Amino acid sequence: MMCPYISYGHCIMTLQRFPSSKPFPFSDMVKANGFLFLSGQVSMTQNGEPLPGSVSEQTQRILDSIEQTLALAGATLNDIVRAQVWLSDMDNFAEFNTAWRSRFSNGFPSRSVVTSRLAFGLDVEIEVQAIEPCLTS
Repeated sequence: MMCPYISYGHCIMTLQRFPSSKPFPFSDMVKANGFLFLSGQVSMTQNGEPLPGSVSEQTQRILDSIEQTLALAGATLNDIVRAQVWLSDMDNFAEFNTAWRSRFSNGFPSRSVVTSRLAFGLDVEIEVQAIEPCLTS
């Protein structure tokens, strides 16, 4: 649902929420003044069922999902400026990096990686912030 203009004193913000297709209480993405904020994503089906697999498989599925979500705002993986990554175990760092590297041929966004116990016993969660691409005429 879009609320095109929210006034805060003299500042006007645009805000658009992209509700999740999964049965969880969050938006997949929120667009605010040209910035795109995506919720953390794990490897799962469109119905919200976890999809386990190798760290590489989980990473690729998550990045596919992020790519699809960004496309709703006309953006791509190249528009990501920052990523936060959670791994279930730092022993998965090298495998994760190999999968990550394969998807960013035009340079990497800034990124943090930490370990944590993740939902559904999965091994990877990724959250990104991106910029909405400029429209050209």
